[in-house]
Amino acid sequence: MSYETVNEPIEVLIAFKNEQPEPMVFKWGKRYYQIRKVCLVHAERVGREKVYYFSVSDETNAYRLSFRTESLAWRLEEMCTEV
Repeated sequence: MSYETVNEPIEVLIAFKNEQPEPMVFKWGKRYYQIRKVCLVHAERVGREKVYYFSVSDETNAYRLSFRTESLAWRLEEMCTEV
């Protein structure tokens, strides 16, 4: 397995399930990634901003996405891929 810190902006399509946001698809560069499983969600404060982290999987690779409440920006923080 290969672990990589990415920290780049992404676009995310979300759905609300049980009044909670759940990422469904994200676009990084020109490629779309279908999210099959949300493994973990947690939040922390970074200064004034609250940041939500979503650990997700496409059943082959794992990704850590973040959403910042002040800027309303999504980022791909990290990824773990099969080699």
